[in-house]
Amino acid sequence: MEIKSLKIYAKHIEAQKVFYRDILGFTYQTTSNGFKIDTQENSLYFQKSSLDTYYHFAFLIPTGAIHQAILFLENKNITLLPYRNKKIIQFDHGKAIYFYDKDHNIVEFIERPLLDYPSNNTFSIEQVIKLNEIGLPHKDPLLMANTLIKDYGINPINKNIMSEKFCWVGDHNGVIIVTKEGRNWLPTNKPGIINDFTIHYEDEGKIYSLSFDQNRIK
Repeated sequence: MEIKSLKIYAKHIEAQKVFYRDILGFTYQTTSNGFKIDTQENSLYFQKSSLDTYYHFAFLIPTGAIHQAILFLENKNITLLPYRNKKIIQFDHGKAIYFYDKDHNIVEFIERPLLDYPSNNTFSIEQVIKLNEIGLPHKDPLLMANTLIKDYGINPINKNIMSEKFCWVGDHNGVIIVTKEGRNWLPTNKPGIINDFTIHYEDEGKIYSLSFDQNRIK
């Protein structure tokens, strides 16, 4: 699955605009009710909202760039979110760092060496390849995951590792992480909360759109 664009909601829209445009330095464009930022391959839209909400999402960066990404963030006085006193979290198929934005979204930079992208031992915000994952807390993760698989063709890498608390739906190119509502987002103590978003994605050459409204697909 390739994420083409993602729209999320932001209460502190002006602070978010400053954070992503002026501090991180993303390519930026104003929209009618918010703004969008662009990576090399897709876009993230922020729409103004009065609701208190927060998300977890991840950006893919080049393999080999993570240490320079740490320096990039710290030079901008952005505090990393450690896990067991370590800045970098190692997974089976990648490594990641985390930080908060101005809405306290849990933002992730992740390397995925299995993907066929050029490696790089430097980092700038222009090297962010794409938005790579979005979290979807749900009251019944297995039910939602199976709906995404059966009705919307978003297939997991391995159905056997899906559980009642955590389902990884998609692949390394793009994934919706369906997690149990209330389960803490790594590496924080912040519980996953139900939130709304719209995602456009490509699968086998076709473009699809899904909107989530209070855990229901519209």
